[in-house]
Amino acid sequence: MKKKLVAILLTAAMTLSLAACGGSGDTASSAPADDAAASTEEAAADDAAAADTEEAATEEAAAEIDPNDPWAGWADIDTSEPVVINYLCVSDKPTNPDTDEMMEVLNGILQEKVNATLELNYIGWTDYLANYNLTLAAMDGSVDLVVTADDWLDAWQNVERGAFMEMPDEMIQTYAPATWQQVEEFGDWDMCRYTDGQIYLIPEDNYEQWTNHGFIYRLDWAREAGLEDGVHSWDDMTTYFQYCLDTFPDMIPWDVNGGSSVAECTGGYLASAGVESYPLIGISAGIVGYADNQVKCQYLEETDALVAYGNLMKSWADMGVWRTDVLNNSTSDTRQAFREGRGAVDQHHTETWTGLVSPGDPNNVFYQEDPDAEVGFFWFGEENDFLVNLSILHGAMALSSGSQNPERALMVYDLIRNDPECYRLFMYGIEGEQYNLVGDDMFERPEGYVDSEDKVDTAFWAGRNDDVGLRNAQLNWDAIDALYAEYDAVAVDNPYLQFIPVTDEISGTMSTLNEIVTNYTKLLTHGQFQGTAEECVAEFQDQLRAAGVEDVIANVQAQMDAFYGTTAAE
Repeated sequence: MKKKLVAILLTAAMTLSLAACGGSGDTASSAPADDAAASTEEAAADDAAAADTEEAATEEAAAEIDPNDPWAGWADIDTSEPVVINYLCVSDKPTNPDTDEMMEVLNGILQEKVNATLELNYIGWTDYLANYNLTLAAMDGSVDLVVTADDWLDAWQNVERGAFMEMPDEMIQTYAPATWQQVEEFGDWDMCRYTDGQIYLIPEDNYEQWTNHGFIYRLDWAREAGLEDGVHSWDDMTTYFQYCLDTFPDMIPWDVNGGSSVAECTGGYLASAGVESYPLIGISAGIVGYADNQVKCQYLEETDALVAYGNLMKSWADMGVWRTDVLNNSTSDTRQAFREGRGAVDQHHTETWTGLVSPGDPNNVFYQEDPDAEVGFFWFGEENDFLVNLSILHGAMALSSGSQNPERALMVYDLIRNDPECYRLFMYGIEGEQYNLVGDDMFERPEGYVDSEDKVDTAFWAGRNDDVGLRNAQLNWDAIDALYAEYDAVAVDNPYLQFIPVTDEISGTMSTLNEIVTNYTKLLTHGQFQGTAEECVAEFQDQLRAAGVEDVIANVQAQMDAFYGTTAAE
């Protein structure tokens, strides 16, 4: 599997490189075709032999890791020189002192085990992607460990830019042996290799999470509205909203900010309408992969669904589901309103629902007032049973190319990912202060704990590990496990996760297209368009075509044909 995949990626990369360079007529000499073919075959044979040798060496090294004590080999590593490891994460820096206090304890352990000190460097949420990429581009040695992701933090793009360091198999086996063992057991290392066959990313592949979006709503209110089984369609949601408007006349059921939920709701409606598509890494503006390696723009292809969506959202606007000036509203907090029983929905992903469905979460005030309250989740795509599995690189760890201590950085990462004491400190805080153990595998927050005042925040989305993690005893695990089982029964893998389009030629056009998409989906999502939904969608499509969307589709399709044409040949 590994050799085949690497060969596919290498060939695809060569194809794209040749296409980009063009066929120059200035070549000083060229070998006869037969000689060239023979040379190619010999080179391929040599590469295959080398790959076999490398794979055998890798398997031998992996076999040497003691499964009962993966860190036994560290006794031969010289850690006499103390080092500081800088960890780059994306999150607003905590304002309370608890994270710093935890880090003092953690660093005492890290110094003892590997003579290293870990420092946290935060990229705040405001303009996070631009600031994140600028920090990586500097490659000045100020960063070692980097939280990244293929779908929201430009992981593969930064590999292409040279921002991340390659990690040979033997390097990971030596300095992150516990991580190597676990990922190897799952067979996931191939997903982390770039076109040169080297690993650049370490996946978060042992943590159950779902970030698919939908509507979080009051299930008890839905039952009172006649929806005994809850909300399972957009039509059901209309019924639910009407009940809330009639029953709670002072309530704005969905007091949404005009700039939020737009992309999620539009894509969610299309998925529910039967549109089975897959996101492409680094590509937006509704340009996605369909079955059989076809690149299309949803906003051109799904006219009928978009018109139906616009009509539905217009009806919700007329009902009073949100403020009349919704596009100018930037102050509402739908989640807090929901927690307090002042709102009927919160539109977000499954991981948010896990807290809101739980009476044990102290933030949910309405449970205290109504012990019979219940919370449901209508997930986008439910009507069509279409759900795409989350990439194992949705959270990943990389080494900055500027790292001065990459080996020690991997040792630190291996500990905070796999050592129970280090992991639980990093994830939950200090036992007895931020959490208390409940049995062997659960925790609860102590009395008086408040997130804003007491939470430890390390934004560790690059190595969460169910093998050493704890479940929050205050969450409703019966409901959570039931929904996860429902997901597991229908979810499919994204077949295009390793197709990384080169966007240099189309980036300017993409920016224009994204602006158009943002403007028109806002109008459609909140029913704020003039005229009919048909007219709005037609104008939307005309704008996309005028801006060059068909050229972008053709560009990406050509790259996909080159990539998967090679796959078929293999």
